[in-house]
Amino acid sequence: MDMEILPDYLVEAREMLEKAQEDTLLLETEPGNQDALASVFRAVHTIKGGASFLKVTPLVEWTHHLESLLDKLRSGRLTATSGHIDAVLKGLDVIDQMLQELAPGTIPREGPAELGHLIRTLASQNAEDAPGHNGSAAAPGNEQPALAEHAEHDAQPPTASAGTTAPVSPPEAASPAASPEHHSAAPASRGAEAVEKMLRIDASRLDAVMNQVGELVLLRNRLASAVTALGKENDNMSRIAREMDLTVNDIQNTVMRLRMQPCKRLFQSLPRVVRDLSRELGKDVRLELVGEDVEIDKTVVDALSAPMTHLVRNSLDHGIELPAARTAANKPATAVLRVAAIHLGDKVRIEVVDDGRGVDRRLVTQKAIEKGVITPEQAAHLSEQAALELIFRPGFSTKEQASDLSGRGVGMDVVKETTHKLRGRLSLDTRPGQGTRIAMEFPLTLAVLPVLYLRLREDVYALPISSIDSLTDLEEDRVHRLGSRVTYRVHGTQTVPLVDLGSILQEKPMRIGAESIEGVLTEKGLFIVSEVLGNEDSVVKPIDFLTSQNWYQGATISGQGSVVLILDAGALSCAASAAAEGGM
Repeated sequence: MDMEILPDYLVEAREMLEKAQEDTLLLETEPGNQDALASVFRAVHTIKGGASFLKVTPLVEWTHHLESLLDKLRSGRLTATSGHIDAVLKGLDVIDQMLQELAPGTIPREGPAELGHLIRTLASQNAEDAPGHNGSAAAPGNEQPALAEHAEHDAQPPTASAGTTAPVSPPEAASPAASPEHHSAAPASRGAEAVEKMLRIDASRLDAVMNQVGELVLLRNRLASAVTALGKENDNMSRIAREMDLTVNDIQNTVMRLRMQPCKRLFQSLPRVVRDLSRELGKDVRLELVGEDVEIDKTVVDALSAPMTHLVRNSLDHGIELPAARTAANKPATAVLRVAAIHLGDKVRIEVVDDGRGVDRRLVTQKAIEKGVITPEQAAHLSEQAALELIFRPGFSTKEQASDLSGRGVGMDVVKETTHKLRGRLSLDTRPGQGTRIAMEFPLTLAVLPVLYLRLREDVYALPISSIDSLTDLEEDRVHRLGSRVTYRVHGTQTVPLVDLGSILQEKPMRIGAESIEGVLTEKGLFIVSEVLGNEDSVVKPIDFLTSQNWYQGATISGQGSVVLILDAGALSCAASAAAEGGM
């Protein structure tokens, strides 16, 4: 096995496999779609060719039999049915598993015998109708002589170059088994042009460039601060600083765009999840995908794969009713599950919306008490929204018994934790009997973080601007005490928790009315500080020496060259709540 070519082959094979699955699902609604059939056939054939070159015999054998079935479907000798689609999808799953086993350089195990027999049997059906056939049906397992000939003929080395990888072979490359009339020079030419315009770069190299741009941003901030300190008499230096600022902004935006990827990558596995799970649960569900071309940082796309699957599975298992129940409730038997990506300025909002039964707040609270997630005393003080958000707590589930789908209290807490790590916002909106909307908002890029600098007595901290709603002057008559809890009336009767940063960070409570105080309103509460200093683009540096439980997202270097800790609004709010419950 050529270990230098293997990484390039795996990348291209996985991309083709993803496209093949997408086209196979399309065949379920459009059985006669020849373009989709041809695309799936080409993908499997090309994966087989690369595997032959690398001498991965189990993968060659498996793709060969799957290719035979696809060739029958493509030529019209078989008509695609749900049984054929199931077999092809399961066959693609086996290829995916083999590619995973191949990644460390080990030869994968052979495919499951039962599924292999089924694929060969389906491929042998109606064989007597094939042009030039002698009229006898090929028996399953009698294709091995032809396999050796195909493997030898199809072996093609995946092309590679330093720092880049090109496709294993152009998607339009004709299969040896394909008829010449199905191909032309024009598509191949277009495919070659597309390959020439694409440059595949190792992600670690791109991350290194982004880190260097981050350092450049910090130097830009320090230069601007130094020039400002020199005064107006240095007009030449001021002009140079402004020009550098514009240039650094351009470089920063260009490099950040390199990291952007369409949300289609994030959504591509969901049709298969919905198809398989709705069948298993006996539910009729139509999946709507919106905003697949909306782009977001690669880090977000990679991290959200599992949480998105959890959200979709949760909607199917808990939210959407069986067809009979929906009909009895005067709702269409077919449920609608909508997954959307929406561009909102410097943020991207990702929503999972269903028209199911909604979330019962009282049931959620009751189950949380039964499972020991909260105490009855804590439940008595929960707002309606806080009670709904209990579904994101570790260990929480409304299921009486765990199944292979849900009930173990994991999944939704992964959604919350991932959203938090990506500096995003998570919200839940539900209406009993009408459905549920779970939304996540993320910054377009995670490379540079705009922050607001705050002074807390003699210390300076930073708070991500994405977590801030507004700034406000603190009015003492709006502060209310309910036992050990302190809240602040924002608008009308709306109250939010009051988070005293002096008490948490300096163990010295802020004295409202006795010292200079300003309020910073966030989704987690109203934070009281001494002074708001201003905003600046920052680069987050991890703080590795602190424990996992702390109040900081990281640190940055300000324009004055000093190290500033970046506060974690969620962790501070939880600390304030814990202190209040403890009677502090």
